[in-house]
Amino acid sequence: MVSYSTGEVANSLIGNSITGFAMLFYTEALGLSPKLAGLAMAIAVFWDAISDPLMGHITDNTRSRFGRRHPYILLGGLLVILIYVFLWYVPEFVRGSPTLLFWYLLGINLLQRTGITIFGVPYVALGFELCADYDGRVSLQGIRSAMNMLTNLLGIALSWTLFFRHNEGVRATAVPDNYLHMALCFAVVSVLSILYVVYATRGNIVDSRQLPRHRNGLRDFLQDMKEIVMDFYPRYVFAFTVVVMVGITLVASLQMYLYEHFMQFGGVEKTIVHGGSMVCFGLGSLLSGGLTRRFEKKGTVYLAAVISICGSFSLAAVLLTRTVVPEQAMLVGGVTVPVAVIVFVLLHGTYWVGNGIMFPTTTSMMADVAEINELRTGRNKDGAYAAVFSFSQKVAISVGLLISGMVLTLIGFRTGVGLTQAPATVWKLCGATLLAGPLVSLLALLLIRYYPVTKALLQQMRTGARPKA
Repeated sequence: MVSYSTGEVANSLIGNSITGFAMLFYTEALGLSPKLAGLAMAIAVFWDAISDPLMGHITDNTRSRFGRRHPYILLGGLLVILIYVFLWYVPEFVRGSPTLLFWYLLGINLLQRTGITIFGVPYVALGFELCADYDGRVSLQGIRSAMNMLTNLLGIALSWTLFFRHNEGVRATAVPDNYLHMALCFAVVSVLSILYVVYATRGNIVDSRQLPRHRNGLRDFLQDMKEIVMDFYPRYVFAFTVVVMVGITLVASLQMYLYEHFMQFGGVEKTIVHGGSMVCFGLGSLLSGGLTRRFEKKGTVYLAAVISICGSFSLAAVLLTRTVVPEQAMLVGGVTVPVAVIVFVLLHGTYWVGNGIMFPTTTSMMADVAEINELRTGRNKDGAYAAVFSFSQKVAISVGLLISGMVLTLIGFRTGVGLTQAPATVWKLCGATLLAGPLVSLLALLLIRYYPVTKALLQQMRTGARPKA
């Protein structure tokens, strides 16, 4: 499980740096309008989403001595890393024109997302196949999620200290070279991660040349997708994922602006705060297995959502009412204690604990319904189920990114080096960041309540018994 989860090092460094820094890079360092930046990212993520099901069909039907997953994990992973560097290396002649800049960023993002699809879908499908135990699946996905957050802590969060220190009065996030230095460092580590996960899981390669061949045309692909979308068992997981991910994406993309403009954290403070969030997410991921054994998966998702909502609402309450102000500190035994930083870390961290529990639990739900489909049809469609699940996530991320750009525009956020935001804009930014996510999570809970799969139902289907309606 741990060896497989090392693939999340590359996933985390690339995915989380794009989610966390791309909007800042486009707007503050390159001067692109938030609306155009959000549109470029949203289109690319949407392309990523619609290409996932095709990749799932391809990997399920690949016949190779190296198996159905590993060739794509290796080649797709290396392609992702190569393109990733050019996402942050923008030629000077492009920077001088908003129109050229938009089209360059859109084109590079589309290529980047294509590589992510080629790597990501087979990688998740491999995880579905590594563990067939109902509770063990949550543990596997929890370890993978915790690895993602550990990398996020040591990579993304530490970036604030390593690459984004303010220098000579210039805001560090307004310097394009800072992002490129970060990208080159992450690219090297990601290459090592991809090579290691392929080597470490080589024992799980199954020669697929002898597996039954199925018709593999466009019509067959569309039929597979129709069957998955119409499948009763996963439909509520898909719906829940789309809704909750919109809120999470809003928070993830706007929180960086909150660090910069509302809380006005320095580089070390941003490392502590962002790193604290990642620790909390990882802690939640590791707790998910034990909670599932106690509360079942649907109950665990309910608990996770409540934890997340309470943390974000509480932080919004103390900041928006100025019960705690950004610069607040107090002397304790002659030592200055940063009260605002501590409160922010604890309450914002609580929001991410809930999400950390939620992510591996819902992913393991998809592994369960993929097995149920195999029991009913005799065909392994782990890649297709992983792809459609990824599709639902990325559609939500695309919508969330688009909305985040619109939100920044609506609240009057101005772009450009050295600009100071109006107090009213900063206050609205705080409200939008801390209230949008939990409100969307409340709506998502209305959907997951209909999810029918339990441990008993899965065991019943494994024994060949017909489940009760």
